[in-house]
Amino acid sequence: MHKGTSTATVAATMLLVGIVQAVPPARRPNLIYVFPDQMRIHAMGFWKQPGFDQLLRTETDPVQTPNIDRLAREGLVFTQATSTHPVCSPHRAMLMSGMYPSRNGVENVNCHAGRQQGLHNNIECFTDVLAEAGYETAYVGKTHWERTEPLFDKAFNYVGTTEPPGGNYVNSYDTYIPPGEGRHGNRFWYQLLKDNHFKAIAYASRPELVGGKQDGQPVMTDRFGPGLEADIVIRFLENRNGERDSSKPFSIFWAPNPPHNPYFSLDDCEQDIYERYYRDMSAEELIYRRNIRPRLASEPERYDAEKCAPIYYALVTGVDRQLGRVLDALEKTGEAGNTIVVFTSDHGEMLGSHGVMGKNCYEDESFLVPFLIRYPDRIKPHADNLLLGSVDIMPSMLGLMGLEDRIPKTVEGTDYSRGIATGDYSVCPKPRSALYLNLSRKGVRTDRYTYVVDMDGRAEVVDNLKDPYQLDKLPPSAIPPADLDMLKRELGLRLSWAGDGWAKERRCPEAITY
Repeated sequence: MHKGTSTATVAATMLLVGIVQAVPPARRPNLIYVFPDQMRIHAMGFWKQPGFDQLLRTETDPVQTPNIDRLAREGLVFTQATSTHPVCSPHRAMLMSGMYPSRNGVENVNCHAGRQQGLHNNIECFTDVLAEAGYETAYVGKTHWERTEPLFDKAFNYVGTTEPPGGNYVNSYDTYIPPGEGRHGNRFWYQLLKDNHFKAIAYASRPELVGGKQDGQPVMTDRFGPGLEADIVIRFLENRNGERDSSKPFSIFWAPNPPHNPYFSLDDCEQDIYERYYRDMSAEELIYRRNIRPRLASEPERYDAEKCAPIYYALVTGVDRQLGRVLDALEKTGEAGNTIVVFTSDHGEMLGSHGVMGKNCYEDESFLVPFLIRYPDRIKPHADNLLLGSVDIMPSMLGLMGLEDRIPKTVEGTDYSRGIATGDYSVCPKPRSALYLNLSRKGVRTDRYTYVVDMDGRAEVVDNLKDPYQLDKLPPSAIPPADLDMLKRELGLRLSWAGDGWAKERRCPEAITY
């Protein structure tokens, strides 16, 4: 397990400082890990509230998120958590495996029909460890880490072969995962497929969850996906029909698809939320970041930030509404004090900033992600500027759960649990930088700078302190030589740790110090 880190950068403004004791081994905490798709760090309402309004360096979105706000007030708020490769499948594979893309099977791009990308089944993953440690394990929502193969009949029943009646895809971008090692220890299973927030395809491990269908037989849904998923999560928590063994700790991974696109029309969101909060807002009230270009000439007309923003915000609020239902159900179980609740995302959303919609960019709208942890029995509310990366999540969470001795040797991320829990990073210092990966560009982000190199060796740097909206892409010569040397060394070191092909080839040596 990789432990090497550089010295810590200057600490971000702290809301409070939380000091706690270590997790007692006798009582393992439960875990609810919630990660909606494509939700950027700026899309949380609490940033505008006193105590939080100085923690980020830019304006944040005018979004209503009362339940996320509640988590922030009651827990730990990260201000610089990152998505190492800000695309769905690469992040999810890193989350599950604690390994970098070059080794976990999902490198460079999303899993898709015709591609070979897929998380290696023989990796001992996050939820494998929890299952082996005696947890009752559940996964609800989107997966998008499995190799996409045509193993279905024309009605989307899983047949497990490409021979007739198989040979069909259930979805080009994602696929159903059958019982077995691909589920990585998750015994209770409810999976939604398709980028349609009201007409997804559901598969489940229990017939009563899908109208009596067997595992591998699809059900076409007709409700808002996060609402359906919240019903399933609450059912697991309430345990009315033996969904879990109540004598054991539990883990729930809940992965809603919204606010991932589509966010193009009112049909893509819950209209009551749109009508209540966003319908009457002007364009100036909806999108006001200094780096935004609301109409994108190079994109189809539907990718209009002014039109998409209120739908995107309504989707965020829709997820927040369902999160509130789950938090209320957790309270009723009496387990809230001993349950770690994580709220995060796989990557952000540009939403017109720098003239771009979507993700896979190094700018903060794409690269930074929400990351909140509420653990009432152990962590007091505070803020932390840790440059947490995707591969660090698995080991840090296992460490926080008292399972540090079970972290697989294959894990390449760092266990920051002691610092996360106590604020004391003396044993495992904060990293100086966070790695950014992309098929055609590589980079690092520090508290001060973002430094990126493309395939032809062209490098650019942004001063995140002087230019928090990252508008001025500077030549490397524009910053002090000592700072540039540090950035080149950090990038080379992190690419080497990641086993990235650029490091193996010693690509762009003028811009990267290996």
